[in-house]
Amino acid sequence: MDIKKILFPTDFSESAHHALKQAVELALVHRATLFIFHAILLHTDDPQQLKSRLNEYLDQLEKETLERLQSKSDEIKGRGVAVEISTEKSVSPFEVIIDKANTIRPDLIVMGTHGRSGVGKLLLGSVAEKVLRHAPCHVLTLRKDSAIAEGSGGFERIIVPVDFTDHSRRALDLASTLLSKNGKLILVHVVATPIHPSFYAGGVTRMFQLDPDLPSRIEANLNEWLGGLPGDVVAAEGEVHSELMKVSEEKDAQLVVIGTRGLGGVEHFLVGSVTEKIVRLSKIPVLTVK
Repeated sequence: MDIKKILFPTDFSESAHHALKQAVELALVHRATLFIFHAILLHTDDPQQLKSRLNEYLDQLEKETLERLQSKSDEIKGRGVAVEISTEKSVSPFEVIIDKANTIRPDLIVMGTHGRSGVGKLLLGSVAEKVLRHAPCHVLTLRKDSAIAEGSGGFERIIVPVDFTDHSRRALDLASTLLSKNGKLILVHVVATPIHPSFYAGGVTRMFQLDPDLPSRIEANLNEWLGGLPGDVVAAEGEVHSELMKVSEEKDAQLVVIGTRGLGGVEHFLVGSVTEKIVRLSKIPVLTVK
C-alpha cells in the first residue's frame, strides 16, 4: 500500500490524542502528509439563543480550535512530518468527516474509538461505525489503551484473518506493505462450522475431532497464501473473533488487518459480525480494508 495521505479526525479527547501517536508513526514510515481535522459542531438545543450569538460563538470557537490544531501541528512537524490542519462547521461529525475524505482522497483514515458506554456503544450507530461503513478508503481504529507501534519502521507482527476469499487477499496484500524490515505476518483461519448433533453421541463435538487432518490442510493452504513472505500460520476452531483475539495475544501482535465481505460491504458486515466484534474488542489497532 502506498500511503501518501492520512486523514486524522480529532475531537481532542484522550482517545483521539492516543490515536494521533499511531497516525504520526505511520506518516513517518510512509513519508505521508497528515491531515488533522476537527469538526466544529453546531448544537441546536436552543435555536433562538444560538441564533443571536451564532457568529460570535463560531468565530471564537474556530479561533480556539485552530490554535489547538496548530500547537499539535508544530509539534508533529518537528519530527519531520508534513501536516495540514483544518476545521469545518457541521451538525453531523460523520457527514463532515466523509465530506473531508471525499475532498482530499486519503489513502487511510486513522480514528480513536471511545464513548461513555464504551467502544461497543460507539461503534453501533455512531460516528465511527458510519465512517467505517461509508469511507472511500481503508480505516484504522484503535482504543485509548491500544499499544502503539513506534519507531520500528512499520509493524513487526500483523494478524491477518483469512477465509480464502478475495477480501482476505486484499487484506493480506495490504498487510505485507505495513511490515517492518524484520516483521512477520500471522495468517489465521478459524473453523466456525458447528458439528451436527448426531455426532455428539460418539463424543465428537468439534470439527477437528471429526477430521483430524483438517488443521494440517488449512495450514498448508495458509502457507501457500504466504507465498514466501515471512510469517506464521494458525488453524483454529471456535468463535472466530474469540480465537483471533486469543492468537493476537499469544503472538503479541501489533495490528489486525481484516478484509470486509458480503454484498453490502462494510455496512452489512459490521453489524453483528466478526469485523464489528474484532473492532470493538481488540486491544490492538484494527485496519479495516475496503
